[in-house]
Amino acid sequence: MVYKKGKGIIHCFKYIAALLVITLSVNFIGYPLMAQTIESDAGKKYKDVPYQDEFSKKAQERREESPTMQRDPRLACLLSLIVPGGGHVYLRNDLKAAGFCLLTATAYSVSAYYLYVALIKTDSSTEKKSRLILSGLLFVVGALIHVVGIVEAYNDAIEINEKQFYFGTEKSSSPYVARN
Repeated sequence: MVYKKGKGIIHCFKYIAALLVITLSVNFIGYPLMAQTIESDAGKKYKDVPYQDEFSKKAQERREESPTMQRDPRLACLLSLIVPGGGHVYLRNDLKAAGFCLLTATAYSVSAYYLYVALIKTDSSTEKKSRLILSGLLFVVGALIHVVGIVEAYNDAIEINEKQFYFGTEKSSSPYVARN
């Protein structure tokens, strides 16, 4: 039986791709369907509070005035998961989006290059091992940058929503004083 170098690699990549699809589908489709979000839990918990002060009335008016200005944190996460920096584009933070996209794409590209060189062009086993290790490390760095981008998109969306909720849509001279 003649062993062909390319067939084993193709099967390995198919297996890795199938595991990645299963993992991502469980993590990003299954868990969110089962989870109770903090926002909806807080809304149910304090719905029938008898005490209403002036601040809560103003905040409710602001909430009802501009529902289109709200940014969905989960959508920002999903966009950042699909395309690195996509959630930041949705939040209109273009510089941060370009930074995350370029850093992640660079890390993934260099990792893929070293993987290609190690599997196809390298003959020496020590050189092959060192390039495979380097490829794996660069992939992990790219994945970490990608995850940080997803978390940043979520936190930025929540921060934008909180600023609009507490301070309104108009600019104030102080970030701690809301406009009427």
